[in-house]
Amino acid sequence: MNKINKTICFFWIGNKIEIPQFLVQSIRLTMGDSINVVQLTNHETKEIIGVNSVKRFDLSSKIMVARLQSYAFYEIETDYTFFCDADCVFINKLSLPNIEDINVFLSPRLKDFKINYNYPEHYEEFVNKTANEVMPFLFCAIATKGNQQFFFKNLLEICLKLPERFHRWYGDQYSLFLETREKLKKFGVLDPKIYQYEIKEILTPKKLEQIMRSGSQLLHFKGPKSKIYIEQTMALLNYFLDKRI
Repeated sequence: MNKINKTICFFWIGNKIEIPQFLVQSIRLTMGDSINVVQLTNHETKEIIGVNSVKRFDLSSKIMVARLQSYAFYEIETDYTFFCDADCVFINKLSLPNIEDINVFLSPRLKDFKINYNYPEHYEEFVNKTANEVMPFLFCAIATKGNQQFFFKNLLEICLKLPERFHRWYGDQYSLFLETREKLKKFGVLDPKIYQYEIKEILTPKKLEQIMRSGSQLLHFKGPKSKIYIEQTMALLNYFLDKRI
């Protein structure tokens, strides 16, 4: 039996678990048991069917802090670890870059826009700024090689020192910006079209097949409006994978 050398981690809090359940189903559909799947959560959230393990921690009530705590407290289990949002669906097997001397890979933001610095609270740091100026990387997809707990611990320490509003909103991405802005050469890049292909409308069978054939591995249903398309996408994915067998 081949040793499992990759782990997919996702963070989820709350007992409305349909979204992370679809994520795990998609992992098993595309990769079977060849990958370790870990749920990062608090002590109350239900276990998602299909994960290898659930890692439970004493987490902050502030969602941004809780997420960074779960990443920082998780003890790396395999050579490669891929941290992704729960509102995602895998459509192909996970394949990660392997570049010598690069141990953390980040996913850049593709679309820039002027930030509404008064939403959902006033953020003086964002006045007259675009998203790429203050949050150039998305937290949806981060890959690590070896044990990189210190990286997430650094992010957590940064976030905890920020004003409390960052503990409720934006804290993960803004901390990531502050940690990396002077050290960009130390980090690799995850192609967003492969590792966080954004979906904002219902997919036709033809469109999903095109995306799958293009080599994209992960679909991201970013924002509240796109979540309604996850179940339909899973039905299409089941259909296409059945055809491959």
